[in-house]
Amino acid sequence: MIRFGAFRLDPHARELFENGERVDLPLSTIDCLIHLVRHRDRPVGRDELAAAVWGRVDVSEVSLSHAIVRLRRRLGDDGSAQRVIRTVPRLGYRWVMPDTIEETPGEAAQEPAVAAAPASAPARAVPVRNRRRIAAVIIVAVAVIALALAVAMAWRGRGRAPQPAPAPPNSAVVLPVQVDAGAEWAWLRLGLMDLAATELRRGGLAVTPSETVVAQVQARGEGAVDLPAALRVLARAGRERERWHVRLDARATAGDLVIDARDADPLRATRDAVADLLIKLGRTPPPVDAGDDALAAATLRQRANAALLANRFDVARGLVEQAPPGLQASPEIALIRAKLAFYSGDYEDGRRQAAELFARLPPEAPAGLRARVANTLASAYFRLARLDDAERVYADAIRIAGDAHDPDVLAHAYLGRGGVASQRVRLEAAAADYGRARTLFESGNDPLGVAAIDLNLAINAMQRGQPANALPLLEGVRTRLRALAAVDALAATEVTLVEAQLVLLDHDGALATSAGFVSAGNENGNPRRRWQFTFARAAALAGSGRLDEAEVLLARLRDASDPDADAIARALAESLSGDIALARGDPAHAAELAAGALTPVLASFNREQYVQAWCVRIRALQRSGSVAEAAAELERLRASVLSPPDGAAADPGAQILLALAGAEQAEAEHRPELALQRYADAMARATARAVPEELVRVGLPYVRALIAAERIDDAASVHGRIAAWADRDLRAAWSAALVYHALGEPAAVDAALARARVLAGERSVAALETALR
Repeated sequence: MIRFGAFRLDPHARELFENGERVDLPLSTIDCLIHLVRHRDRPVGRDELAAAVWGRVDVSEVSLSHAIVRLRRRLGDDGSAQRVIRTVPRLGYRWVMPDTIEETPGEAAQEPAVAAAPASAPARAVPVRNRRRIAAVIIVAVAVIALALAVAMAWRGRGRAPQPAPAPPNSAVVLPVQVDAGAEWAWLRLGLMDLAATELRRGGLAVTPSETVVAQVQARGEGAVDLPAALRVLARAGRERERWHVRLDARATAGDLVIDARDADPLRATRDAVADLLIKLGRTPPPVDAGDDALAAATLRQRANAALLANRFDVARGLVEQAPPGLQASPEIALIRAKLAFYSGDYEDGRRQAAELFARLPPEAPAGLRARVANTLASAYFRLARLDDAERVYADAIRIAGDAHDPDVLAHAYLGRGGVASQRVRLEAAAADYGRARTLFESGNDPLGVAAIDLNLAINAMQRGQPANALPLLEGVRTRLRALAAVDALAATEVTLVEAQLVLLDHDGALATSAGFVSAGNENGNPRRRWQFTFARAAALAGSGRLDEAEVLLARLRDASDPDADAIARALAESLSGDIALARGDPAHAAELAAGALTPVLASFNREQYVQAWCVRIRALQRSGSVAEAAAELERLRASVLSPPDGAAADPGAQILLALAGAEQAEAEHRPELALQRYADAMARATARAVPEELVRVGLPYVRALIAAERIDDAASVHGRIAAWADRDLRAAWSAALVYHALGEPAAVDAALARARVLAGERSVAALETALR
């Protein structure tokens, strides 16, 4: 045990206590502390510290300096005083806190039980932590989280969620098969279900996707499945001597049908039963492949698909890898291999495999297969932020799927191309493709796709600056996706819901929605979702002034996420960390953090967040006195916003941020008249969009500038536009206190100041208190 001041450090358990209470810090920060304290007799180099804590020396300077800043702040130190941790120029850091004492085990045992080290803690130095690359198993949802989902008719500015259309008369749903055979045949439960659904679909019926059925069965049980369909098919399969007996119970409003078929192979028996059912429904059965090779390929494909439906990617991979080389080379199996790489988060390998398969497929290959391969390839391009390639290949998929008359594949291709348009803020083009996808999904009896329509409508509304319209859509979608047990789409919905609540300044609502985001197991085995949840929760905490908790989550994200697969979440975390550093009065560190957020992948996938991170950096430079550097950054930002990348439309939200940054730069350059002109422009743009977050973001500094210019009436007028949120947002409460002080109303000032102190949380209001003296 090591004591210093009110703190006690347990290096074996990797825990820090202050006055007997455990301090919540990221493990990387604790490890930095341990290494510095243990080697307090000398300076510790940056590379040495990085190697000791992260196991490698190529750790970003931002990560290391962020850990040091967090340590200093928690120990009551800062970069100016350096009473605890001293910066050694051109080398690293040194622990300099006096009276740092190592205790004997007997002395440590006298501490309260809550602070005692675990009995199982090893009596040795803390080992270097090994990093594990977390493989993603992601079933994509919405534009950025590309699930095989659909999107809606063009946005018309309404906040009411459209009701799902009734099931068409040719709709059907197939439930998992009841299998009476040994454990080695358990795969037939989902494999035969998917085969029957595919054959019915080929026969002209609109069959609910197997993924949707499996998700609801897992959530509710087979007896509680309530997916809408005019035809409901229950199947049983069992062995009778050396033959398989497959029985279909088809229940429809016009009457029930019972079909029996027998064969030595369960797949052939299922196909025969489905063909008989289609004939009795007055439809023509699809043609079947003949021969042992075709049957072996079909069996492998159905077994692998059954594993995919059950989210058993390891089983699917094993089946494919153990198959004979001839089967592994078949196009259908090659496509499964590419999808496995994609779902495992290895988007580059998935792209490579899909590209190789697409190139070697001859023109006479089945058009449906070529279209599915093109969709997989385009999805990989999308995830790799290669939007030009994604758009080109999605266009190929649309053309090929149209020729193949495959509505399901065509719907997903339209969805993907709409997602590309959405990322480029071409919202009308996105809405047009989403509308086409909606029609196809509805006619295909895909309730998950129909539910996802409203999710994409809400995202479209958010991009248009209409969060108030997005909110009821999102709440309705969340209810429907919970019923469908669509985990990935539900995660995307809830993350977007938090974003909507934050821009509507409903900070309490954002905290409530995100309360379970970081609970154990909530990511359901999907590390990508874990970090999306982590960032959303951190943003909700920061919006309510709970900065310490937010920083712990952001540090966890930075330490444990994958630099490549989670690049977007990591960039957003750096931007939010920069905002928090500004709120704590550390502009130098804020500028450094915001610079780390300015990555190409964030620029491609979330243009407004990229511009926001850039503005954090400019504001931090202004506050740290680097006005000339801020001016240079502002000019680069202006060129970027006014000349967006090829194919991207102008972003009104980014233009508001640019106008605000220009006003603040003019203030930093002591040009008050120009600053007021630019504030007026920014406020006019924010008023036109009427997004609460944008209004208060511009309103508070504009009010301050007007009061400084002694234009009190104008300041009161501007404050009136944001006064409605003074009871729930710190900036609006701050503005109220300034305006009432300028108007000479002390009682109102006291009330506004009291409210600001409550809303501030861990954010400082010292500047406000100084201004009111």
